[in-house]
Amino acid sequence: VSRFRPPALPPRRRTRLPLPALAIGLVVLFIAYGGQIFAPTPAPHSGPTPTTLSDVRAVDGDTLHAGSERIRLVGIDAPEKQQTCRDARGQAYACGTAATERLAALVAIGRVSCAAQGHDRYGRTLAVCSTAEVDDVGRALVREGLAVSYMDRDGRYTAAETAARDEGLGLWRGAFERPADWRRRHRPQG
Repeated sequence: VSRFRPPALPPRRRTRLPLPALAIGLVVLFIAYGGQIFAPTPAPHSGPTPTTLSDVRAVDGDTLHAGSERIRLVGIDAPEKQQTCRDARGQAYACGTAATERLAALVAIGRVSCAAQGHDRYGRTLAVCSTAEVDDVGRALVREGLAVSYMDRDGRYTAAETAARDEGLGLWRGAFERPADWRRRHRPQG
């Protein structure tokens, strides 16, 4: 019995990447995808959940009162109500009152939402607050020169303060004592 055999084909050559080239390729892919393959899935919402407040009023230039809760705008410091500053002509003006009035006007715009970020040593809620018109009330005050950046660990308000200072807005128009320094000097003795 004769069997037909097709002509023999040359053996196939398999090309293999050298192991170092394969490892380099995998590293490049990992970097290109930013390590997302092994990264945890991010939460759908980052940061604290904002709470909508009602009956909000300004206590001073950086503190709000809503119901029984006192809210301190985190990362900023506004002049105290009794604090005075100097304008461009060197005349004294009630900068603490100006900051309080501006905060009152900002929260009067409409619904106020605040995202709590802990509490301060006085029990006040530390928060970033917004309105329908202003995405960050604290930033607005700093940008207008009515407050300064204060214990701003993440640098959220640094650019706003620099811009207000460079443009000579609000407090930066004349001379002022930083609110924290003013409070230290006017602390009751006893």
